[in-house]
Amino acid sequence: MTLDNLIGKGLQREPADAQEIGRFLTRIATKLLDSQNTQISTESRFDIAYEALLQLGLVALRARGLRPDSKGGHHVMALQTLNLTIGYPREKLRVLDQFRRKRSAGLYDGSFEPSQAELDALIHSVTDIKTGLEHWLATERPELLGGSK
Repeated sequence: MTLDNLIGKGLQREPADAQEIGRFLTRIATKLLDSQNTQISTESRFDIAYEALLQLGLVALRARGLRPDSKGGHHVMALQTLNLTIGYPREKLRVLDQFRRKRSAGLYDGSFEPSQAELDALIHSVTDIKTGLEHWLATERPELLGGSK
């Protein structure tokens, strides 16, 4: 599967610019920092880290000139395309999907109470993807970094 195969099946073409990417990268850095604030609950910290994870997936798509369409499923699309957008290893995508499934189930039945280990694993994944995305942007789309940091 390629990103082109997903046009009209969850993705649409839309160019991005450095200001948009910069705004996202600033928000992601803030969320990553906030997710490590031990003064708030583990559940809230998990939600904040998960939002950063989703935004990383969206930035990776935006940097490729793509955006999830409005038909739903954008969480899945943003995460599952990380391998295609920035080369994030496929085997690590399973862990991201586990985070997504647990969080989603917990939103609807209140059952998800993340452990410190789950939060730590999510923060580690977010940090790993952020580093990979920034490296990819610097090498493949440096013109999009003009509005960041």
